[in-house]
Amino acid sequence: MPALNSFMDNSVFKYPPPPHASPLQAQLEDLRHVVISVLISLVVVSGTLSVFLLRHWTQTRRDLAAYRIEASPFIEAYHKQAGPQMDAFIEKLKEYGRTNQNVAQMLARYGIAPTGALATTKTPLPPSKK
Repeated sequence: MPALNSFMDNSVFKYPPPPHASPLQAQLEDLRHVVISVLISLVVVSGTLSVFLLRHWTQTRRDLAAYRIEASPFIEAYHKQAGPQMDAFIEKLKEYGRTNQNVAQMLARYGIAPTGALATTKTPLPPSKK
């Protein structure tokens, strides 16, 4: 009884070695076929991945355009009102940090150090009470 998958034994890509070929030449020919098969598989997989990424990128671009339209009033409100208020508050904190060493240390910790002399001096924190 023949094997169920006997059609796999007669592959289109497998060529019989010439009759005068040595076993090393036959192995080399088999290796060449394997490498060609792997390269073809690699092209197919990379093409599929490229198509997937292209579709994902176009969909994301469409979504971003829709979100940008919805978010534009909030962005404009931030630039007109909230942003300048936050900047003014940070400037007031910097001014206060020039006179108060504890606030200067806190601002320095978060990268908002005032440009005064107290910001450059580092004093150790008081010991914690247990």
